[in-house]
Amino acid sequence: MYLNSSTNCKRLYRYIFYSFSCTLVVGIFGSCRKRAPHKQLCLILSHSITVSLAIYVIAMIQLKETLNPNLIGTFMVCMLTVIHRFTLCCNSSRLGLVAKRLSTLTVKEDKPFNRRICLLLCSCIVYCAINIIATAVRFLSSPRDIEYQRQQIDLYSENPRFFAAFYLFINIYQLFFFSLPVKTFTIYFVSVCHDIISLFDAYKARLTSQSARDYRCLINSYNYLRDLVNEIDNEIRCIVFWAALANVFSVYFGILGILAVKALPIEDKARIYTFAVFDTFVFFLMCLWADRVSSSAASVAREAYLLKFDADTSALHTQYILTA
Repeated sequence: MYLNSSTNCKRLYRYIFYSFSCTLVVGIFGSCRKRAPHKQLCLILSHSITVSLAIYVIAMIQLKETLNPNLIGTFMVCMLTVIHRFTLCCNSSRLGLVAKRLSTLTVKEDKPFNRRICLLLCSCIVYCAINIIATAVRFLSSPRDIEYQRQQIDLYSENPRFFAAFYLFINIYQLFFFSLPVKTFTIYFVSVCHDIISLFDAYKARLTSQSARDYRCLINSYNYLRDLVNEIDNEIRCIVFWAALANVFSVYFGILGILAVKALPIEDKARIYTFAVFDTFVFFLMCLWADRVSSSAASVAREAYLLKFDADTSALHTQYILTA
């Protein structure tokens, strides 16, 4: 389920799928009717992880009589990442099929782009490390913060160290299994957009380089490319929606948390600013590459309109313009 179907994918997609596998997002490379015991265990763990955080957030909402903006933001971001993880697990087998199909069509690899994607994957690790270290340092250095958080979520314990360990575990749990898959999927989405753009560019180069154009072949090729893009859009648009929504709300409530409290410890500032800056960057990265796909498709239509034609090919040229 994890590796046997990824051999036909490009190395870049395999790195992304390894990141998904580390966060127990199962089914990336297609579903198997007869799963091995360890794969069944991963499937059970994946669903248990999703359900457990959802139950925790709902329980905390029910226990609290009053909710401040900080808690509302935390709960909403948690629920959005839970929904995204659930959607990702349900549709994750489609991601492997999309990656495999694009890998067979895009022969040439863009090494500079691959290096930037690997850098993005590494930045996700740094993002997690900063947030985990900032949370740990805050609780280890200030017992008052432990008591404050205990009052915020109405969870009391005679042992402050137990509460600090529990709260740190919840933060790591949410960050690693829920926030990180959102960022990883964003990197996957950018890679898919890059491959689609490369297909449009290859088609445009073929269009402009031909002296005697075979319009029927060009029409068939363009229809195939358009159907491919529509099919990919149908496969992943639901996951894209929840990933974008989770990033937007994370940015919004991060900024709200900065403005709501005037005096913040340095650890909280590091954590909140990391959330706000990195999530803003990730969201605009998604928007940028989606816009590039639209611009690339529009450039093909523009080139088709500017093609020269004669009396013999005017009908086919008109049909091609209407198609593009």
